[in-house]
Amino acid sequence: MKTTAFLSRRAFAALLVIALLVGLSAPASAAGGFRYVHDPALNPSAMRDIVADENAVYGFRPSETGSLAMYAYADWADPAVVEQGRQDRIAYHQSIESMYDMLRDMQAQGKTTEEIARAVSTERNRIRLAAYADDPEGLAALKARNLEKYGHEEGPLPDELYAQYGSWTTVMQKSFSTNAGMDACLGLYDAYYFLYVELGYVPAQVEIFLPATVKCKYGQTVSINAQITADTTNYTVRFVSDDPGVAAVDDNGIVTGVQCGNANIRCLVTDAFGTVHESQPCKVRIRHTLLQWIIHIFLFVWECYIIMPVAALR
Repeated sequence: MKTTAFLSRRAFAALLVIALLVGLSAPASAAGGFRYVHDPALNPSAMRDIVADENAVYGFRPSETGSLAMYAYADWADPAVVEQGRQDRIAYHQSIESMYDMLRDMQAQGKTTEEIARAVSTERNRIRLAAYADDPEGLAALKARNLEKYGHEEGPLPDELYAQYGSWTTVMQKSFSTNAGMDACLGLYDAYYFLYVELGYVPAQVEIFLPATVKCKYGQTVSINAQITADTTNYTVRFVSDDPGVAAVDDNGIVTGVQCGNANIRCLVTDAFGTVHESQPCKVRIRHTLLQWIIHIFLFVWECYIIMPVAALR
């Protein structure tokens, strides 16, 4: 199975810089023409905390009922107020840039969601401790709180986080502590859209290609090669057959010819958001081998011309 990411790390970095520059030079008012490439209104996680507002600088403001309620009464139509918040938000993202680098590097290496979650949660602990490098008293207080709460100074361990949240995707989400709603209010939604996809806040863009037809001999196996192009590595793959009695298939795309006939095989990709992306069918034709035909003919002749005549003479 071949997997291809839409963007290389270098290409992504270039696009991220462009997105930030575009955001900095974007029209101050949403009514004046500012539009996101990726619509935050399509992100359920973001919209739990924000509402669309055509008077807001970037078209969105915090709602009075979400987790950003404490910011709801700021003047989100004032470019100066929003710009100050934007700069603070950029500083926050920059403070965890090593986690973004780790995420992209491990994606490129084809690491699993668990492996990435373990790495970024550990890095998050390191960043929290490093933030107190010039504050010995604050560092000692943080370590004391960690020791009391988790039993060790460095903070929660990956296995502890998994036991608490029940999935490695959620461990990743909690490690980054990102808030797509706040990014949307501050003009940064496009710049960090890749993160919302990888963390399962929005569906991924996935394309799946299977061969149109595959031939397989009865009782034998053949592998179907699925070419998957996605803007994330956080997904699972499985294959299904519409007639397992003819052609059975496992999760790796290995088809077994159960009996002669035709069946359709599809590849299903489930992203972190839970969206299932389905390929076009691959038609599998199960046929006998030449040796199997010879055996069938021999058995037919044996039955008709040897067994039956002998039985009739008795």
